[in-house]
Amino acid sequence: MSRSKEWFEKWFSSKYYLELYSHRDEEDARWIINLLQRNIPFSTQSKVLDIACGAGRHSIELARRGFDVTGFDLSPYLIGEARKVLKNSKERGLRLNFKILDMRYFDFKETFDIALNIFSSFGYFDDDDSNFSVFRNASDSIRQDGYFLFDYLNKDYLLKNIVPSSTISKGKYKIIQKRNVTGNFVRKEITIKDGKLTAGFEERLKLYSPNEIKKALALFGFKVEKTFGDYFGNKFSKNDSQRFIAFARKI
Repeated sequence: MSRSKEWFEKWFSSKYYLELYSHRDEEDARWIINLLQRNIPFSTQSKVLDIACGAGRHSIELARRGFDVTGFDLSPYLIGEARKVLKNSKERGLRLNFKILDMRYFDFKETFDIALNIFSSFGYFDDDDSNFSVFRNASDSIRQDGYFLFDYLNKDYLLKNIVPSSTISKGKYKIIQKRNVTGNFVRKEITIKDGKLTAGFEERLKLYSPNEIKKALALFGFKVEKTFGDYFGNKFSKNDSQRFIAFARKI
């Protein structure tokens, strides 16, 4: 008997996912890679692991700057899109490899100098052990004194500023989003109207405070050295920052 697919398997395999987040483009990717380069003391010859890389915009931006990059995601659709972008790029000689892997189960045995998990690609699972296995696996995959860049929602800001519903048009699509917080999860119901077709999806992320994230990182040998509240390098504020961005070194 086949199991039913998890919400993330359904949603991240849909063409509508990239439509909804099309504003997260190459320019957006450049900002956080700029932040990374300003705050990590490694050359652009370093080896980078992009965990849950999606359609690969951050991996490709890193490779353009000279890094040796491996990006992976659970979604064959998104990895397929990433490989298409790479194949169609006019740039040659990029050191970039895409793989299909589950972020709960990987170990590259201290191969990398840097690992990153960005754009809230975290908290998909119901239990803490599964969610924080990403930190354990990242630690196992980077060398001593390597860095882990983690970018997630700021729980406190979200709880105070959640928008219950919104409707937007993206080309021929009408996208309706309803949001709520239930227990320690933020849930988003997504309805997409595509002509006569209506499709429904869900996003569900488990919320963690910055202190909970720091404690979990410490359990797996990471020391948080710098935190920011956005991709531009502004100071993290518990009340005012939409994001919690941490640079953690493996000690």
